[in-house]
Amino acid sequence: MLNPLPKKIISVSDFQRKTKPTFDEISDSKEPVLVMNRDKKVGVFLSPKSYDEFAKSYEDYIDSIDLDKAMSLKDNSFITLDNLLEDMDEWNTSYL
Repeated sequence: MLNPLPKKIISVSDFQRKTKPTFDEISDSKEPVLVMNRDKKVGVFLSPKSYDEFAKSYEDYIDSIDLDKAMSLKDNSFITLDNLLEDMDEWNTSYL
C-alpha cells in the first residue's frame, strides 16, 4: 500500500538536474517521489510496480461501486453468473 505522505520530495529544478538518478531511485524503491514547484505539488513519480498495484486497486474499487449500484436495482435487471451460464447452455443446445 502506498504511503499517503511520500518520504522523498524533490523540486522540479532538482529533478531537471538529476532526472536519471531520480528514476533509478524510484525503480529501486516502492516509495513514491513527490515533485514540488514553489511549494506546490506538481507531480508524483511511482515505480512501475507501484503504479500497477495502484491501478489494480483502483479498478477493484470501481468494480465494487458498479456492483453496489447493480445490487441496489429493484427491477431485477441483472442475473447471477449461474443463471447466465444456464441460459447460454440452453441457447447453445437449441441453436446448434
